[in-house]
Amino acid sequence: MPTNDQKAAAAIEAAASPDPVPNTSWTNNNIACVDTWFCLSKKVLGQIDSPFADAGVLKMTDLEYWNNVAPDDNRAVEAGALADMMTKLFTNMLGATYEKGQNYASAVTAMVTILTDSTKTVSELAAVVDEVHHFIGEPQ
Repeated sequence: MPTNDQKAAAAIEAAASPDPVPNTSWTNNNIACVDTWFCLSKKVLGQIDSPFADAGVLKMTDLEYWNNVAPDDNRAVEAGALADMMTKLFTNMLGATYEKGQNYASAVTAMVTILTDSTKTVSELAAVVDEVHHFIGEPQ
């Protein structure tokens, strides 16, 4: 049985593959993109204040929680708290479930990997979110 770290690594690899699954581009036709933007918005988690069309290219360093002078371990704690809140919003408020083989721990681990990488974008975060969560309206 794979560990949560292995599940998270598989989700990250799938989201970052050279031939990404069709639902990894930043579009308002993808519920993972819309829900990621919504949850990160100023009115919910207070991380971004950009319209949807502009948010996909924002780097993790553009999120409010990112502190350039904080040590990496502090940033990882903040990212863990943010990932925790996001997955709880997705599952408890927006009706998402976890994809087969994924769970709370693997979802948080996968999101923290992206959230702590200064080169990653909100679009890439949404791709990982999509790999670990199954949203209402997505095909089985």
